[in-house]
Amino acid sequence: MRIEKITVDLKKTVGKNYKEFWDFKGRYRVVKGGRGSKKSTTAALWFIYHLLKHKNANLLCVRQYYNSLKDSQFAELKKAAARLKVSHLFEFKISPLEITLKQTGQKVLFRGFDNPDSITSITVSHGYLCWVWIEEAYQVANEEDFNKLDFSIRGIQDETLFPQLTLTLNPWCEMWIKKRFFDVKDGNILALTRNYYHNEFLSDGDIKMFEELKKNDFQSYKIVGEGEWGIAKGSYFNEFSHKLHTVCDEVLDFNDGCDYYASFDYGLDMFACYFYRVDRFLNVYVYREIHEENVIVSEAAKKIAKYTVNENIRCVYAPFDMWNRQRESGRTIAEIFLNHGIPLVKANRDRVSGWLTVKEYLKPVSISGKLTSRLKIARSCENLINCIPNLLRDNLNPSDVARFPHDITHAPDALRYFLASLMSPPGDNVKTEELFTGYTFESFKKEEDELELSQELLDSFYD
Repeated sequence: MRIEKITVDLKKTVGKNYKEFWDFKGRYRVVKGGRGSKKSTTAALWFIYHLLKHKNANLLCVRQYYNSLKDSQFAELKKAAARLKVSHLFEFKISPLEITLKQTGQKVLFRGFDNPDSITSITVSHGYLCWVWIEEAYQVANEEDFNKLDFSIRGIQDETLFPQLTLTLNPWCEMWIKKRFFDVKDGNILALTRNYYHNEFLSDGDIKMFEELKKNDFQSYKIVGEGEWGIAKGSYFNEFSHKLHTVCDEVLDFNDGCDYYASFDYGLDMFACYFYRVDRFLNVYVYREIHEENVIVSEAAKKIAKYTVNENIRCVYAPFDMWNRQRESGRTIAEIFLNHGIPLVKANRDRVSGWLTVKEYLKPVSISGKLTSRLKIARSCENLINCIPNLLRDNLNPSDVARFPHDITHAPDALRYFLASLMSPPGDNVKTEELFTGYTFESFKKEEDELELSQELLDSFYD
């Protein structure tokens, strides 16, 4: 067999400031850093290079949400293979998401913590699953989820291999990762902080962007630029910026190929409802706000129904307590909404994971040298804009939002319900039929005094 010779200047390709990362063989390798610190790029290069070097090695890539893997680790690894001039040695599959080294059958597998059973039961047919890469690890709010994954990396009987879990993250908030890896000294742990000036590949325009952030918003700069931990107490969304996250109201074309949704938080003290446009890249624009006190359930349903048909609203997400039966009537609030033509969908109720998803959407990103974010809010949504920066951290759990002052939590809660549900299903083994009010489709049709809704209309909320 003819052996192909590929010449790559590895030092030039990888660059400087990551020698410790490249050489470390302990079990835990953790890198926090600001934007542009090349931590993910370097990790991807390391994995492609070492998969070729170690013929029995396999890699598992994990994020909190499976549907975010294709545009993150999968894309980074594909780009790394191209930079190392070895793309032709790999097969990159989209469905299922998987990378295979053609000659040996080695695998790069992809899983999300939103389906934990898919992680702990992984096996490979060739070699050993010895390496794990967790990207945006700050989203993993539950340390126990990490522990289960950690315990599954064992039984490696190849002395040339070393089990290792690599975590890369933007340090938006102090959490269990800080205490476990950064606040201890352990020879089995490499904990590094990197930032944009560790990346010699940045352009002058990129660097200028960080310097402007430093001048205009120093607190955000410390996290986004310097890679320092977000504050443990005080404002929860310290990355929120009116300039970055709010925009003038747009005139929308509801047949523009985007998806449209709504979500709400309900109580007599406040009915907070928001409407969203989501493009094919999952960028979100919040375009309408309903924020009113003392709105009874039937009136709240009518306010939403005013827009659902003409604006092609795919579904309306609501908190789980809308399905609690009322003591007096035995009915649920969700049933009342359905009577007014609004089938509700149960939102993901994981608080911490949901808030971290909001942070993910608020974090600054650079596109064509311009600082932006994946979440934009119309300036007419005044209450949401005012509430987000005023939310505080919970004293007992800094990864969660404090429930007080209560009056500023309704609008952000509605936003959390939507973004968390967009990225992950509600869980708890909820069946599709149960996402409505508790009626089955058959029993619903038997209610003579209820609004007639066709099966086609009901199904349209899940297209």
